[in-house]
Amino acid sequence: MITLHAYVLRELLKTFGLALAGLTILFTMGGGIFNVMHSEGVTTADLMRFLPLLIPIIITLTMPLAALFAATMVYGRLTADNELLACRAAGINVHRLFLSVMLLSLFVAAFTLVFGNFVIPDFMQRIERFARTNLRDFAAQRLIQQGFIRFRDEFFLTAEHVETRFSKEDLEAKGFDPELSYMSIRAPTFLQLAKNGEIIRFTTAAWGMVEFDTRSTPITVTLHINDGRDYQPPKRIVSIQSQKIGPIQVPLPFKRRPSWADLPSLIAWRKAPWRADKLRLPINEFLVHVAIQRFYESTVHRIGSGRTVVLGDERGGRYEISAERAEQDAKRGGRVRLTNARVRMFRPDEPKPTRYFAGRVELIARPLGPGEDSESDKILIEIRLLRTADQHVYEDNPRSADYGTPHRKGTMSIDGVSFPDGIFRGLQDVTPANVIDPRVPLALPEALEARRAGLQASAEKLRRKVAATIHFRLGLSASVLVTLLMGAALGVIFRGAAPLSAFGLAFVPVVIVVIFMVMGRQLGENPGSQTAGAIVTWGGLLALLLADVLLVRLGVRR
Repeated sequence: MITLHAYVLRELLKTFGLALAGLTILFTMGGGIFNVMHSEGVTTADLMRFLPLLIPIIITLTMPLAALFAATMVYGRLTADNELLACRAAGINVHRLFLSVMLLSLFVAAFTLVFGNFVIPDFMQRIERFARTNLRDFAAQRLIQQGFIRFRDEFFLTAEHVETRFSKEDLEAKGFDPELSYMSIRAPTFLQLAKNGEIIRFTTAAWGMVEFDTRSTPITVTLHINDGRDYQPPKRIVSIQSQKIGPIQVPLPFKRRPSWADLPSLIAWRKAPWRADKLRLPINEFLVHVAIQRFYESTVHRIGSGRTVVLGDERGGRYEISAERAEQDAKRGGRVRLTNARVRMFRPDEPKPTRYFAGRVELIARPLGPGEDSESDKILIEIRLLRTADQHVYEDNPRSADYGTPHRKGTMSIDGVSFPDGIFRGLQDVTPANVIDPRVPLALPEALEARRAGLQASAEKLRRKVAATIHFRLGLSASVLVTLLMGAALGVIFRGAAPLSAFGLAFVPVVIVVIFMVMGRQLGENPGSQTAGAIVTWGGLLALLLADVLLVRLGVRR
């Protein structure tokens, strides 16, 4: 019996290997790579670099199809050659011969489970990093091969000649940052269109330099042009000696969505959705605004109780602020407005403070970060002294010869004031977990509570999406177990007379499985139907398993 199982398994693996190789070559070289090379400007050298990352992805996608083909063909040939009849005559239970296809299905299911949930997400991140670091070369190849670049049907760039090799000395001599990537273009034209197709900008030049900043998120592209003309609708043409267009944001790299995340990340996001890329940055921004609001509230309370607000800066300066009255301006983000305020500014290199007097002073706190999705929680405060209709701003500077006699000034600002560290220490109850937990009260203003409710809705939506994605992935891997068994049974039933018809008919359960998986995921993502989504996903597989059992018992004689 072991010899018979080994024989069937060997035939299965041989057919499976040949089908897998053929489908991989077909989908990789014939259907995708060369199209990418021609349309995206990928060179052969670039292709050889990321082909090892792409092939495992294609193999994972084509492996269930190759296994289904092998199961149908091998068991159909066993029936056509009367080998199953010989087994019955020898007293062997033919149903036991399906053990070989079950072993193959277990291997394919395990392979797709491991690669789909652990390996492929890592490969996708590597491909993304490759595209990020080689964006300039892709753009240069597109200009060389097609003569133009089109981005989102909004930006168009053409050039007659492209150069990408520059020395550090050449870039510094032209005033460019050598840490960035550059592409020199001759006789460029730049066109920007609105969504309705109207021309927003049309620029031509004798020479230009395209700057790629891949350090930031998102990637930004800036066009520097010299000796050109700028068409400004409706009928104005302006000659320009030098001009900078941009920066234009390019949507790379993509954030890790649940569909491309690995299984450990999905499980972690389901338990703690604030760790996901989609929520981590908005929640961090929310926490920063909560800190700003607490600063405003503490400032109003301190001034209202007759005390002085003390702030500092990174240069060692100190600011002492007092006022007759303080209130928050709800229409302008809750910033603090002081009436009849006094500001004393102490500098380390000055023995006496600079004093300011103003009828109205505003304290404005703003977050500072290097990019639009920055996780920086650094906040700077601006002290804005406003001149009103009936009162000037006065300054008493110790460097003036008549120190002690204030002088009139216009509206002015003191920037770069540091945010008090004590505010952050007082926000221990405002954690990401508490922000998205509706059971935890945080005593926030109405605007921030509304924003918090939006974050809670996004977190719950992400939880549903992550749970549905986990069921979808596990269900697809488990579906191989039922589809391959049905394919083998159909191959036996058709007795090899029409093997391709059996293979085509075996596609019916595959389509049914995909329909169940998609329906289950959609139901799982909708509020109120998460349980129904899981039932559809796994109930569909159970129904197909029962159909397999009936098909084997009734259609395949022992």
